Amino acid sequence: MIGKLEEARTVTSVAAEFGSNKSVVSRAWKAFQTTGTAVRKVNSGRLRANTAGNDRYIILQVKRGRQQSASVIAQQL
Repeated sequence: MIGKLEEARTVTSVAAEFGSNKSVVSRAWKAFQTTGTAVRKVNSGRLRANTAGNDRYIILQVKRGRQQSASVIAQQL
C-alpha cells in the first residue's frame, strides 16, 4: 500500500486495489509518514513475568506453608 501511495496514487484507488476500506489505507499512510514504518506490532497488553503454570506453583507453595515468600519462589523460577 505504501509503495502505491508513494507513486502518487490516490487513497481511494489503493483501497480499491487491495479490497480494503479507505480509512485503513489512510491510517497506514499517516503512520508511515510519522514513524517511517507502517508495520504494527501485535500487542495484547502487558507482558507477563510468570506463566500461568508458574503462578499456580507459587500459590501452591505458599499455601503449603513454605517459609519462602512468593517473590523468592518467583525469582527461583
